[in-house]
Amino acid sequence: MKFFTIIIVFLLLGITNVSGQIGPYAMVERMDRGINLGNTLSAPVEGNWAPEIYEQYFVDIKNAGFMNVRIPMDFYGIRTTGTTTQYSVAANTSNDYTGTIDDYVVDQAYLNRIEDVVNWSLNQGLITIIDFHGAQLKSEFLYTFSDSNTQITHPTSAKRAADLDKFNSIWNQISNRFKTYSENLLFEIVNEPYFEMSANEMDALNTMIISTIRASGVNNSTRNIIITGGGQNSQNAPQQISDNVISSDDYLIASFHYYQPFSFTSSSTENNNDFNWGTVADKNTVNGHFDAVKNWSNSKNIPITLGEFGADNENGLNYNTGIYGSYGGPINASRVEYHRYIAEQAINRGFSFSAWDAGNKSNKAIHLRTDNPSTANEISGTWVLDVRDALLSSGTWPLCYGSTEDLIILNPEFECGYNTDWNFIVSGTAVATFSDADTDSRNGSSGAKVQVNSADTYNKVLLSNIIFTGDLTNKKITIKTYAKSLATSGQSFKIRVKAVVNGNNSFVPSSEFNLTNEYPQNPFEFEYIIPDNTSSIQVQVMLGNDQGSYFLDDFETSIESTEPLSNEEIIVKNKKTIYPNPSSGSITILGIYEEKSYKIYNLIGAEVIKGSINSNEKIEIQHLKKGLYFLKLENENPIKFIKK
Repeated sequence: MKFFTIIIVFLLLGITNVSGQIGPYAMVERMDRGINLGNTLSAPVEGNWAPEIYEQYFVDIKNAGFMNVRIPMDFYGIRTTGTTTQYSVAANTSNDYTGTIDDYVVDQAYLNRIEDVVNWSLNQGLITIIDFHGAQLKSEFLYTFSDSNTQITHPTSAKRAADLDKFNSIWNQISNRFKTYSENLLFEIVNEPYFEMSANEMDALNTMIISTIRASGVNNSTRNIIITGGGQNSQNAPQQISDNVISSDDYLIASFHYYQPFSFTSSSTENNNDFNWGTVADKNTVNGHFDAVKNWSNSKNIPITLGEFGADNENGLNYNTGIYGSYGGPINASRVEYHRYIAEQAINRGFSFSAWDAGNKSNKAIHLRTDNPSTANEISGTWVLDVRDALLSSGTWPLCYGSTEDLIILNPEFECGYNTDWNFIVSGTAVATFSDADTDSRNGSSGAKVQVNSADTYNKVLLSNIIFTGDLTNKKITIKTYAKSLATSGQSFKIRVKAVVNGNNSFVPSSEFNLTNEYPQNPFEFEYIIPDNTSSIQVQVMLGNDQGSYFLDDFETSIESTEPLSNEEIIVKNKKTIYPNPSSGSITILGIYEEKSYKIYNLIGAEVIKGSINSNEKIEIQHLKKGLYFLKLENENPIKFIKK
């Protein structure tokens, strides 16, 4: 287990030492899979609703393989001085508000406690989210916006002005306390406001708090902020955020929560009794909802995090008492599959997630920590293992985000929207369209489909990716892709590299690649040696020579030095990767040039395979169970891969 801890630390090094500006798409990718520390710091008294939190909790989360922790907190009640009840709720009295932001002071002991907990989390390399959350937040602030409030607070009243000032004051104090913290700390403005606040009200609140956070300066100037919309819940919530809010700031992440169908996810309660989930219709409903969020995300250019989701404990089990619920609950297989499928569909679409977990006293438990352990730093909590593993082993993160300094092709699997980072041009007498391959994709839910209705020459129908301007000196690139047609023969395509050499455009095409109606076992491949004085390159696919339907998926690129290097220099300069990943049969380690020993570990740190391997040799993994694994080469950092 000690060695496994070292593995995780290595995997997180790129996160714990983050500096500079981290864009929202890159941050969402770093957040990856996570969990909520529910019912703990959001309870009126820590320990009332869930066990108190100790540092070991974050060690457990890190060792399991999660990458983020969302920490719900509540700053209302006795935690902030200053009441707003003395102000009128009636209309047209906002000028009667005589208070100031200084009237509302957050309890320093609570802020200190939060800071300790945040430090524990960040010290484990976890992306950490401060989420303004809780019952007192709802009763003291959000409820004043609600139509169900019998004494509704008018938008222009002194009470509304006071309530907004108090909320703003709390965020001002949070921002200033944490303004020097790493950008691995994220702020989430408010939890589930949409049950009480309209879309316009939430837009105004988002605008106010974003401004307050930014004004506090230092790292808060570019800290990523999680927002949602008002008026509609679940997958509809982020879609209510106005374009004005989205365009006002470059470091915003949109959030939604998902507990549908409620009759299943809350089936341990009296009036919900759907204990089974997982039919084709059930999953198609999820797909439709998640696709709607993804399409909105693409159209607004804002990434997504799934902040909460989950289903009740099997048969209503209370893990604290060991007693099953009076009204039943989900059958275990359905509960596990629900968590697995939601996680898979989120990751497949490029959404990070934080599964809801409120500990062993709650009806939605994943991590089971202990109240008041005698030696907190030595006692590790246990897990609901099948749910934990379902969250960690499902889905493949689409390669569409990240720096153009690192990736020659963005969105190579088309999973981030088929036209994201791809440009389609038709010229000459050619007639063609570009769309999602959908059911004809090779892997995942998306691919590229080009329909050529009228042919011309190869270069009259072009599918081009981004312009790459990284280090191009003494390099060669290898481009691979899988492609097919509907016809068994008669269609072909070429891969072309457009380069700017000595300031002039240069075009170098591959030979013809002939297609059949099946994706080939091995990808089509084109190697291009980059000329001296090349400032940029762009990968293009030429499809205009033959009429018909073309399907492309799963592009891969690699860049290597053409300088003569020793084995030691090659090992340092070339990043090791596993291909394919995920895999159900065998894997190859790309980037090794001499025989090396290796070991493979499962999620709990147990060694499952060991041996030695040379360049292009395969490691057979058919016998492994599905899940997340870590491959450790001698003298190398570990690499994650998924057995599917």
